[in-house]
Amino acid sequence: MSERIRWVDGWRGLVCVLMVFYHFVFDLTMFGWVPYAITERWPLFLLQRFIALSFIFLSGVSAHFTHSNLRRGLITLAAGAVVVGASYVVDAPIRYGILQFLGCAMILYHFLGKYAERVPDRPAPWLWAALYLLTRVVSYRAVVEPRWLYWLGLRYRGFTSFDWVPFFPNIFMFFLGGWFGKRLMAAPEDSRLRTVGAPGWLAWTGRRTLWIYMLHQPVLYGACWLAYRALH
Repeated sequence: MSERIRWVDGWRGLVCVLMVFYHFVFDLTMFGWVPYAITERWPLFLLQRFIALSFIFLSGVSAHFTHSNLRRGLITLAAGAVVVGASYVVDAPIRYGILQFLGCAMILYHFLGKYAERVPDRPAPWLWAALYLLTRVVSYRAVVEPRWLYWLGLRYRGFTSFDWVPFFPNIFMFFLGGWFGKRLMAAPEDSRLRTVGAPGWLAWTGRRTLWIYMLHQPVLYGACWLAYRALH
């Protein structure tokens, strides 16, 4: 961001901490120390959705505070390619995960964000929210024959991925974040939208989310693997 807004960094930092916790639990299931079914129960399922939607919304907010969404998107796609490659190494393949989606959304916003911002302020959040809910129903229920449409949100029969954040409906959550970011950027310097604080360590974490995302799983998975080898 060209100028930091502390509570945005703090929210991102909190979500980052929750992500590390969720992935640690997930790693424990992969080594058989925790039943896999726990990740599908409501507490962890809702936590996973909160984490993903928060990252998407906050990335949309940040689209108004970055020097270049194109550069940001390309860096995120490159990081996502590394994560996807590593996922196949550990036999937990990711097909169009959170970083792939965010990278594509940032690049799309670079070219089309100015048109999304022309939607009048008052109906815009309701429009993006309605489109998100509508396309989510279609995306999570539809099963199609073409195998290459999974990135759009249309799965084929037998499709699996350890992280799946399809373009639809999530692009509309990104646009909702973009709408809020536009309002945030236009707010006066002394408004509560800008001046709400956050604990320093959370704000610090939120400014380093991509690095933490890239590094936390090798550390967690590696620690679990070493413990498993030692015990078996």
